[in-house]
Amino acid sequence: MHWQTELNDSFTWLLTTLFWLSLGLFCTALLLRKTPFGEKFWLISQPCVNNSHLIKTLGLILLLLVFILLEVRISVLNSFFYNGLYSSLQDKKADAFWFFALLNAMLVGFKIIHSILNYLVRQVFEIRWLEKMNEQMLERWLQNKNYYRIKYEKDLPDNIDQRIEQDAKEFVTGTVDLLDGMIGALVSIIEFTIILWGLSGLLSLFGIEIPKGAVFFIYIFIITATTLSVWIGYPLIKLNYAKEKYAGNYRYSLIRVRDNAESIAFYDGEKQEHIHLKTKFNAIIENRWAIVRRMLGLDGFNTGVTQFAMILPLMLQAPRFFAGLATLGDMHQTVQAFNRLMRALSFFRLFYEQFTLYQARLNRLYDFMLRLDQLDNQQIIQPIECGLGIRLKDFGLKDQHGEVLLQQVNLALNAGDALLIQGPSGAGKTTLLKAIAGIYPFETFGYCERPCNANVLFLPQRPYMPQGTLRQAICYPNIDPHHTDLELYMEKCRLSNYIHALDQENDWQAILSPGELQRVAFIRIFLTKPNIVFLDETTSALDEPTEYILYRKIREKLPNMIVLSIGHRGTLHQFHNKVFDLGICRI
Repeated sequence: MHWQTELNDSFTWLLTTLFWLSLGLFCTALLLRKTPFGEKFWLISQPCVNNSHLIKTLGLILLLLVFILLEVRISVLNSFFYNGLYSSLQDKKADAFWFFALLNAMLVGFKIIHSILNYLVRQVFEIRWLEKMNEQMLERWLQNKNYYRIKYEKDLPDNIDQRIEQDAKEFVTGTVDLLDGMIGALVSIIEFTIILWGLSGLLSLFGIEIPKGAVFFIYIFIITATTLSVWIGYPLIKLNYAKEKYAGNYRYSLIRVRDNAESIAFYDGEKQEHIHLKTKFNAIIENRWAIVRRMLGLDGFNTGVTQFAMILPLMLQAPRFFAGLATLGDMHQTVQAFNRLMRALSFFRLFYEQFTLYQARLNRLYDFMLRLDQLDNQQIIQPIECGLGIRLKDFGLKDQHGEVLLQQVNLALNAGDALLIQGPSGAGKTTLLKAIAGIYPFETFGYCERPCNANVLFLPQRPYMPQGTLRQAICYPNIDPHHTDLELYMEKCRLSNYIHALDQENDWQAILSPGELQRVAFIRIFLTKPNIVFLDETTSALDEPTEYILYRKIREKLPNMIVLSIGHRGTLHQFHNKVFDLGICRI
């Protein structure tokens, strides 16, 4: 092999290798589809494959492959140029030395440009993939109220927020790292084995001369080291899976303390919270010590292999150099080829820890996407007819296990009617309200009729306030933030002291008191003007005079609105013309 031949053949080599590599990847993908790993990967990635952007995606992938191959080719040329550089030093040929020095300098400049462009293309690919993946995950999580239904699942996926944000990002980056490293390793193995084969001669071991023995010795050495490394590090897959889970549980527990700080303070619950948080943190520490114990053996083994490999190629080639069969340039190229070959063959050994993390994230994302598939395919029987009012006849509910919760519920509501649902705690008042509103996640039976195209508003006991300005929070989800009557109804609902803060961003869910949050709910009623409103103990935190004013105003302002309320106070009766008591099951 000669440096000039290698340089002239580079373009042909690039096209030929790109063709066979693309074909090999295609065949490998078909084979992997049948494996558990391939099924999981495809379930996660398939929604991101968009036919309208397929050509652009394939173009980016081909460009990434070209840059991977160019990196290998640069290393190959670099080894030949350095061979010429060191050989000219040995022969004391100044002109040849400066010629090869110039070639190396030009190659360095090309490598800098390659590195910059490779980083840019890779980031473009990762960002676009992450955008599509995030959009798909959010869309599927939010559609069909899956975000609400999933919390009733028996095996609830842990830390869904972490799966959508962190696991998705690391999965994309890890996939590109894995393919980059694996393809680079395979191509490097082929190229540098050919180089090493040409540089190797007879290897004498225990009196036995082995042609090209250095190549065989290197392969046996590295494959044995890789196999032992994988065996030592195998338990890290489960340990790293648990690591992500325990960290997410601890983070969630901390968030709960922050979100419920006032209640914890009133209960003097600091000691109990400290015990709970310490338990969660101890699980992280125990898992980390298990990882440390396993990594002690893995890191020690990898370090020993790496250090021994630094001197091994010189030891194998030294007899040929001293016999005058190899030049100084050959020795240097042997070291370069050996190191590159060893790095390529050791890819899975050195990448194994990261691969265990990658596989753990793959499993977590697969579990999440599989659960969404199950929810989408889950047939929930909820017979609903369209009508002018609300009618229930022999209506009933079942829980997630199919057990009957309520039955023989009969009621009729027309425009202007107001129904008060009462009964002992735990009787199913809120569950019935959810079923009528159409957000109950399990089976219902009997006859149910309600207006299908009506403007419906459901207000829970603690109204939700999204992030953003107070104006945006009050007008959630689809009220015009610049509604002309917004300030008027803030005054009517006794929130005029916050008018000056309408355009201030803050955590309004935490700043406003429970009573103030419930007054926000009534502002939403006035601005939305719904045909049907569901009030689930929406005045429980209000004093009776304020409750009286707000109920009177909505009955006067919206006389044709159907109202369904849950409440325990006797003062609510005056605003409702019908009462349904779950304790005695009659109107």
